[in-house]
Amino acid sequence: MPRQRNGFRRLAIATLIASSACVAPALAAGMFTLVSLDSATTFVAQSNPTEIAIVKAVPWTRAPTSSGDQPELQFRQAKGRTMAFTLAFDTSADGTDVHSAYVSRLVALSLVMDASGTGPQEKRRPTRVKVAAGAGAIAFEGVIESIDTRYTEFLPDGTPVRATCAVKLQEASRATFVKP
Repeated sequence: MPRQRNGFRRLAIATLIASSACVAPALAAGMFTLVSLDSATTFVAQSNPTEIAIVKAVPWTRAPTSSGDQPELQFRQAKGRTMAFTLAFDTSADGTDVHSAYVSRLVALSLVMDASGTGPQEKRRPTRVKVAAGAGAIAFEGVIESIDTRYTEFLPDGTPVRATCAVKLQEASRATFVKP
């Protein structure tokens, strides 16, 4: 059975995630983990990303009275950081559907918690997430801004067994639903 760099068996982790069991902190130690801050959902990646990009933009605007090559700049409000990383998933060794085992569980963190709109307003939005492990000392809380999934290998019956997900998070201390 294939092993990850950190010694965890792929199938064991896929089985744990697929069973919707509670992920024991000791088992997930060192693995890239996203934890919902609004529900009991935890996503444990199959392997850690090879790199994580964090961008802190500082929005400056040119003052209306500014002229010349060295403008006067004004600052109005801060922007949060963004975090981007790519997660790779490979279940080709055991033929498990990579979408069911990993991708759908990651995407679930970006879905509206109460899509019916009948529950409380704080549940009418996607969950906030926290990077809980696998990113070293990088602390990050926010919302999923995008997930770009690419399936790159399939079994003869069409079952996807290899995928990559490019994920972008937007930093947020709070997230609210605004009625249209």
